[in-house]
Parts: sequence; structure tokens; C-alpha cells
Amino acid sequence: MSQVRIAIIGAGAVSDYHHVPGIRIDPRAELVAICDPNEKLLQQRKSEWNCDFVTKDYEEIANNPDVDAVIIATPNFTHHDISLACVKAGKHVMCEKPLGVSYQEAENMHQEALKAGVRHMTAFTYRFAPSMKYLKHLLESGELGQPRHFRSQRFLDWPETSWGWRQSKKLAGAGDLYDMTIHRIDFAQDLLGPIQSLCGAVAQFAKRDKTADGKVCDPSEVDDWSAIIGQFSCGAVGVWEGSTLMKGHHNNGFGFEWAEINGSEASAVYKLTEPNHILMGKHGESLEKIPVPEEFLKVPGSPRDVT
Repeated sequence: MSQVRIAIIGAGAVSDYHHVPGIRIDPRAELVAICDPNEKLLQQRKSEWNCDFVTKDYEEIANNPDVDAVIIATPNFTHHDISLACVKAGKHVMCEKPLGVSYQEAENMHQEALKAGVRHMTAFTYRFAPSMKYLKHLLESGELGQPRHFRSQRFLDWPETSWGWRQSKKLAGAGDLYDMTIHRIDFAQDLLGPIQSLCGAVAQFAKRDKTADGKVCDPSEVDDWSAIIGQFSCGAVGVWEGSTLMKGHHNNGFGFEWAEINGSEASAVYKLTEPNHILMGKHGESLEKIPVPEEFLKVPGSPRDVT
């Protein structure tokens, strides 16, 4: 099998921390091009990522015959136009969440990918964590019994200074809801199936009208807290809460993550910082930490190091 030749559009921290390491450990993939409007960052990544082809114009990536697939990790408001350019040029696309700043943008991207006959996906990576895959197995095997409750808490202790473009509704779409809670909605549906109905609320407590160096800027227009109550088609109910203002939950930048399923036979918990373990307990017991079985630690043929 020949390598998939991948280009990255958006050379910021997300690509550096997540996407490039993922490409590097998989012999089936190769990073062949980088695109970013920041010339200084572009040259930095050219050296750090050892990639010769760099450009500030995403159209050059879309029209490059030596690129098979594209990872888009740019600001939310740019996803739609970049995706369409790449899809129409026959490139497979992995676009960071949210796909667009509106339903209409996301649906348009979906339809254009269908027309072009290419793969188009987003980076809902949590569902692939070993502990999350094992949690899904426990549900499907019946070990948890009939699922009754789903509970998600994602707490971050972020500074109350400006988020830049991320605090504009036009450019970001939303705040915590689009940035963090969106992942929890995805893996909840992967575990329990479609959400039948829901209600919720968002709130903003931090004005974020100053930059980190104390300069005045336009105040935030988006949420920094969100909460949802929902009912799944399977009959289970769910509760989601997310916030960027949880003091004391910094945890070296990883924050606090707790996703719990309560079934008629047992409860099980996923934690972001422990991808190779879950918590589990049955009636009359306390939750205990147990290792994820080896078969769930990586997919067959994966080069992932699980030590």
C-alpha cells in the first residue's frame, strides 16, 4: 500500500501537538506540504516538521497533484471555504471541529464531499481513546445492563483574558459549546446512539475585554459555560456541563474530564488523563480503577506504543 500524502493547512499548536505526531508514527502516511498565512511560523514549521513544500495560499495545496489528503486546523470561520476548495479539487479532508460556524456551512461541506466522491470528516478523536472504546464494548456486551444515565463534565481553568477571534460569534460560532462540549456530545452519541430531544443554556461570566498584556479589546460575544439535558432514543438520559472558568481545575493544562454511564447492572467512568484505565463498579460496590484489556489499546496493525 502506497503512503497517503498529507498536507496541513494551519500550522498552529493543534497541528503541532496532535496531527504531526499522528502522521509521524504511521508508516502509511507522509507529511508533504504545509500552509499557513504566518510566514514566520511557516518557516519555523518547515524546519521543525522537515517538510520542503510550504505556502501561504491554500489554493496551492488544493491544486497540488502530489497531495492526496488535507488536514484543516485553521480558525473556525475559514473551514468552509478551504474545505470546499480542497474537496472540489479531489482531496480527502479532515477538518477540525466545528466544521463550520453554522449548520448551513456544515451541510454544504457534506454535500460537496458527496458530489466529489471524497472522504470528509472532523476530528472527534475522543471516541478512539482505548478507555472510550472499552466503555463502548461494555455497553454493547451488556455488562453495564440497560443504560440509564450519561453524565459529562469538562472543566478548564483558563485565563479570563481575550480569546482573540475565538470570542467573536461571526468568526467562532460559539465559545465553550463549540470548542469543548461539542466533543462530549459526539462521544455520547457514539456510545448511546442518537439524541432524541434536549434543552440547555449558555452563560458568559468573563468579559475578556483585555488581552493578556493588558490592552483593551472588543469584549467576548460567546459563552464560557454551557449545560445540556437530553434524552437518547435508547431511553437513557444525559447531562452535559462545560466551563472554562473552573478555578483550581488547571491540572497542567488538561483540566478536569469525567464521563460516566450508569446502567442497570454497573457504572463506568472515562477520564481524559487516564486513557488506558476506566473506573467501574456494580451495585453495592465502590468504583474501582481497572486496566483496559490489551485488545482495546490499539487497532490491529497500529504502530501505537501503548507503554
